[in-house]
Amino acid sequence: MYKIKVRSEDFVVRELVSIPLATRGDYTILKLEKQLWNTLDVIDFVARKMRLPKRFFSRAGLKDRYSLSTQYLSFKGGFKRTIKEKNFTLKPIGRSNFPVTPRMLFGNAFSITLRNLTEKEIEKSNRNATEITGHGFPNYFDEQRFGSARHGQGFIAKKMIQRHYQGALKLLLCYSYREDSAREKRFKKYCLDHWSDWQGCLEIAPPMYRPILGYLCDHPKDFKNAIKKIDQEFLNLYLLAYQSFLFNETLSNVIKQSGEKFVSLRYSQGEFVFYRELLARSTLRTLRLPMLNEKTTLAGFPGGFTENVLKKECITLKTMGLQKMRLRGVRFKGFERNAIVVPVDFVVTEPMPDEIYKNRLKRTIECTLPPGAYATILVKRLFL
Repeated sequence: MYKIKVRSEDFVVRELVSIPLATRGDYTILKLEKQLWNTLDVIDFVARKMRLPKRFFSRAGLKDRYSLSTQYLSFKGGFKRTIKEKNFTLKPIGRSNFPVTPRMLFGNAFSITLRNLTEKEIEKSNRNATEITGHGFPNYFDEQRFGSARHGQGFIAKKMIQRHYQGALKLLLCYSYREDSAREKRFKKYCLDHWSDWQGCLEIAPPMYRPILGYLCDHPKDFKNAIKKIDQEFLNLYLLAYQSFLFNETLSNVIKQSGEKFVSLRYSQGEFVFYRELLARSTLRTLRLPMLNEKTTLAGFPGGFTENVLKKECITLKTMGLQKMRLRGVRFKGFERNAIVVPVDFVVTEPMPDEIYKNRLKRTIECTLPPGAYATILVKRLFL
């Protein structure tokens, strides 16, 4: 069975950005090179260490902790110091009149080493690489997007939509997943076993959970407003995770009914459905699917597929507005996303002996993908 991310340098990703630099400007542009850190944790660490407002940092994208990544941030104001810590370096490279935003990101360049390959997997990846070059692959969100639901208990955002605010907080505070630190796992186990002992939970809480528990100490039953104490950036990510799940469900159903030959692959939140090849006039080639919010219109194709997903989830578009919560700066943001992706400059190298796995082979794939597309989905398709 193939392996990826055995080493951080096996999964290299570099942001392709267009940032208007200037000799002067209100913002400092920062280059971040990292491994074994996720982007938000780096920002949080630097803000705490330098006693800076975290809201002054902005970024174009998020990069997986299990990669060797290069990306760009901005800081509102002066930032002259290069910060070197274990597994990341943050370096100022210039000034700009504008903060870094997702609109400045026009792609990501990948170089991925695939290890532990058998001869059969080499043959399969050769054949599938040809199909991917000609027909692309479905633009699913991969497992990385669903970290907040990886415990298998459900989505925080779904509980919020259903106005089950206590349930949403339990998902956040009581259930751990692999990436949690030992401290977080102990804390969440305590919360699960001693729910409603807010003072006891607060005493052992990691920093990000303290505002929530501090509020509950004073307002023991006000779960709705306790949710508002969650960091806005994380709250928006919880919403985005559920949006992404709804997108995946819609896309998999569209492919099943498209008339194309397909193969399915299970993942933590459902199944990915991959087509083999596309018919010349396939609607999938130009199809864009909505990332849902309360203003999405479902008339026509593929609205029926989305309606079926919403019905299965027991939610409606109207309730995705979260009007009862009266949140500021936190909402489902509606936009459209391509149903399929065709990689640019897609190269698969010749196999060679794997120095880590005896009697096995390795090879590297390189490509450029648009913002938001997952190279790990491409890898999954390569070995189907």
